[in-house]
Amino acid sequence: MGRAGILEQVISALARTPRTVLVCGEAGIGKTRLLGEAAAGLPGFRVLRGQARELDGGRAYAPLAGALETLRGEGGETGEALAALEDAIDRAALGATSPAPAALAARLFESLPGPTLIALDDLHLADADTLSVLGALPRRFPWISILGTARTPPSLEVDLAVRLDPLTPAEVAAMVTALLGRTPSDIVLRRVHEASRGNPWFVQEAVLTLLQGGAVRSAVPGPRRGAILSRLFQRDQGGRDLARVLAAVSRTRETAALPELAELAGLPLPTAERAIEGLVRDGVVTRTGEAYALTHPLVAEALYQDLGVVGRREVHGRIAAMLERDGLSGSRRVLEWATHVAESGTPAALPAVLRAAELTRWTAPLSAAHWYGRAAELTSERGELLARQAMAYWKGSRPALALNSAQRALAVLTPGRRHTRTAYTAVGAAHAMGWYEVALDVARRALPEADDPTALFAQRALIDAELGRPSQEAARRGWEGLADCPPEDRVITAGCLALHALIEGDWPLTQKALDDLLAFAAALPPGARLASLESAAHVLTIAGVRTRAVELLDQAEQIHRGLGWHDIAGQHVRTTAVLRRLGGEWARALEEIAPAESALADAGLLENRALLRNIELDILLDQGRYDEAARVLAEPPPECALQVGLRCVSRARLALGRGDHATARRELDRAAAFGVPEVLHRALAVRVLLHAATRDAQACVATAARLDEVSADGTPRAVMAAHIAVGWACRDRDRAGAALELARADGLPFEEARARLVLGVLGDRSQLPRAHATFDRLGAAPWRTIAERHLRAAGLPVEPSGDLTPSERRVIELVAGGLSNPQIAEELHYSRKTVEVYLTRVYAKTGFRSRVELALAVERGEL
Repeated sequence: MGRAGILEQVISALARTPRTVLVCGEAGIGKTRLLGEAAAGLPGFRVLRGQARELDGGRAYAPLAGALETLRGEGGETGEALAALEDAIDRAALGATSPAPAALAARLFESLPGPTLIALDDLHLADADTLSVLGALPRRFPWISILGTARTPPSLEVDLAVRLDPLTPAEVAAMVTALLGRTPSDIVLRRVHEASRGNPWFVQEAVLTLLQGGAVRSAVPGPRRGAILSRLFQRDQGGRDLARVLAAVSRTRETAALPELAELAGLPLPTAERAIEGLVRDGVVTRTGEAYALTHPLVAEALYQDLGVVGRREVHGRIAAMLERDGLSGSRRVLEWATHVAESGTPAALPAVLRAAELTRWTAPLSAAHWYGRAAELTSERGELLARQAMAYWKGSRPALALNSAQRALAVLTPGRRHTRTAYTAVGAAHAMGWYEVALDVARRALPEADDPTALFAQRALIDAELGRPSQEAARRGWEGLADCPPEDRVITAGCLALHALIEGDWPLTQKALDDLLAFAAALPPGARLASLESAAHVLTIAGVRTRAVELLDQAEQIHRGLGWHDIAGQHVRTTAVLRRLGGEWARALEEIAPAESALADAGLLENRALLRNIELDILLDQGRYDEAARVLAEPPPECALQVGLRCVSRARLALGRGDHATARRELDRAAAFGVPEVLHRALAVRVLLHAATRDAQACVATAARLDEVSADGTPRAVMAAHIAVGWACRDRDRAGAALELARADGLPFEEARARLVLGVLGDRSQLPRAHATFDRLGAAPWRTIAERHLRAAGLPVEPSGDLTPSERRVIELVAGGLSNPQIAEELHYSRKTVEVYLTRVYAKTGFRSRVELALAVERGEL
């Protein structure tokens, strides 16, 4: 009714995979119908349809599991992947170690051929782990689109959101006419519109009520609900009891078999059969195969509320008893059982809820947090449970919720091991949100009561260093206690000390902390080892170390497949973005940063969001995309010396690129004034470029020397910057050559190109075409322009790698594949002389001088 335009808009968006579309509106407004029509309007798409349910909050991945049931019966790789996923979920219930459901779900989606639509109803009821997976799927699988409905928007990033508004009086009149086969009087139409408030489902209910001889008496919600029940309660008592039981069952599953419903309602099977037939005839229940479901969520809600508090508890208790009697053989059944036990309000609720929490804490931390919260509501001894909830929220990258639960736990916990662990969870969560003073306040209050203060001292040292405050005493206390602190504290301590040393410009000490972290991590449980590997990779990427960081992330990925969660506080996504930047995958980095930045903002992870923005700025500025960089810089960073100082450096680079030397100088002075070594070396590297732009050779040399001095014990990134700066300012070929070797050894194409540019300017003209080709491939327009200027000055042609012909590219591919010239000639049906001519052209265009260099360039993605 009047929604053809919306339907067309939704179908058009979904067809351009990957897309996520959300349809919002009140219950009964037509969301489900639109979802079905959109799915039918996508020919060639595989449709996986599911629904979130009222009590899904603690049932991890329940809506996705329902959607994947569509694949049951398929053979081949898809069938095997589905079986592996279901087996992993069920084995988790028995305490077995198995691959993570989230990782296995990803493998399942990889096996699906062609475009796929995941269509899920009622996402406002979905568990947090399902929403997390849905947010990641389109980024990972470009052939997948997601269509969801919700009454209120869930925490899910979407490409298109549409809201269905109530029908107008004219649309209601058209709908009533279609249902009745005639147009009733204006008075009836007006009463139907007022009673339904334009809600299509209630329009239909009002018409059915009219047909049965009743009347719609009021526009308030109560009588609207009464319109539903008035038709149902014309049934006998058996029909009413059966429908109410089905309403309770539908809180956790879509359908139920008649024998189950009969038993739960206390009816003989023949009586239940007659009752269900009447309910189907009345349009209250639909039959699906051998099972039954209520026709609409509004019917289920009305019936469930009609049970009353005592009636609901009794029915949930009977459902739980039936599930337990039939066997709790898998995690999905255990979680369904725990849900009904919790709703029954019996003394068995607390142990059932705790069982569900323990079942999900490794593979679905956000669901575990839900269960720990439910458990805390059921007992007066809630400190331990709130502490566990805080840790689960932290693992699920929900720092605000983690901080809230941790502070509530700290208020009731007595001093001891759990109190200390909860305190540093709270500090970490506040720090991740950029709430530095809150984090320091929690640490200050917790230190006197800590059974071991080592981790809290290390956290305080890191935060003070970021704020530009004295931090050495806290760091000293952290280092003193590192060797003897409890095992679970050691990861936190070593990670914070590594970052502290890095910010303070002490790379040897950073390496010492990393060595301790990684050596100790080898003996840790999987979750702690995963956090250790990601923390170490995070530190290494900030330092500009690519190869080792990639190795550590690969190890972390292997553990992630067995756990289902990672990326604590957004650390993994930020580390991956830096690796893309270091490895020359700039376009891919920018493509991934946009949705990741939004997700971090939604989660409140402002610290890592700001760091992610800094990577984006690095790429945009090196590509000369100054207007886009300016928009990023318009957003204020978290208020600490490190973050503000880094933004000052970026603003200086922007001003320098635009030719505003005065502003660039002023911003660099501001950056240096913060006195943070990790900021200082970056500021000095830009100041060298500023002096070069103003042709102040003496200042250029002096600044390069200063950079060389402050980078003596600095990170590999700082040392690389010093090599390039000294090579450029002092015309030192050895230093430029050292930069080239470091960059090549670690697979850093941009830094390699900058080193080649310096060597080319210093006389090795063969380096210029290669530098130019890399700048061209990366889209580094300002640097490409500089390389072009020096190419022309050297009398060399400006031929970017993009000018390679298809034939030349084919020859490069075969060379990289290890074929000799005669083999290439045979493969392409060329003469050997022709192959030699092609190779000569390739060498001239790319600047490479040998087959080995060509092959390495292909491996690094340069060609």
